[in-house]
Amino acid sequence: MQIAIYRSFIFRLRTARSVILLTCLLGTSSCSYLGRHLGEWCNTRAYVRTDLQSFMDQRFTPKSPVRTGVIPFVVPANLSARSAQQPGLGNELAWSLQRKLLETEVFPIIEVLNREDWPRKKEEFFTGNFGALAFARDAGYDLIVVGYLDPFDRLDTWNVHTKIIEVASGITIWYGTSKVYTSRADMWEVSSTAGLTDRRPDLFFTKPLLETVTQCIAYDMTHDPEVD
Repeated sequence: MQIAIYRSFIFRLRTARSVILLTCLLGTSSCSYLGRHLGEWCNTRAYVRTDLQSFMDQRFTPKSPVRTGVIPFVVPANLSARSAQQPGLGNELAWSLQRKLLETEVFPIIEVLNREDWPRKKEEFFTGNFGALAFARDAGYDLIVVGYLDPFDRLDTWNVHTKIIEVASGITIWYGTSKVYTSRADMWEVSSTAGLTDRRPDLFFTKPLLETVTQCIAYDMTHDPEVD
């Protein structure tokens, strides 16, 4: 009984959203709804949170060039890099997060570590990150950023786990899970129903999801939500 009520509610919710979207696409109404409910949403839950700026000031010599390395994220096998000329989604996530973290000006030096994969890289994210730490020590990094993208249950939602680890001690100083969602597929479906576009069930909105989730991660890493 409860399942039937829930399904009925979801159906009515989707129908109402479709009507609003269709009205907006046909240009017959004021559509402030679009600005609030279309696009991407992201939220991050931090399980380990440290004031990174304070940590670096206390742990290292003030104003010293603390080096941070970002390792390409663990992603589902079909989205991994095929070659140096065909980087995968794990590389894209690392490069995007590097840019977003540089914009915060919290990290003096932040680079993407040129190491795509190694045996048991996927498994070690949740069991110690020993391989990542070994590569980071060899490269002379003080901090390392590692990430893990969950396998997809649906194409419009990603779950990304991210850690910052101090290389010398192996201590995790920030660890969180970010969930990002896009409604672009819904918008496309409604526009195709209205005959404005062709149906494209093959579309995978990688770029907006990637940009949104890395912005979300970088912001949460460098801001305390209680203070904000």
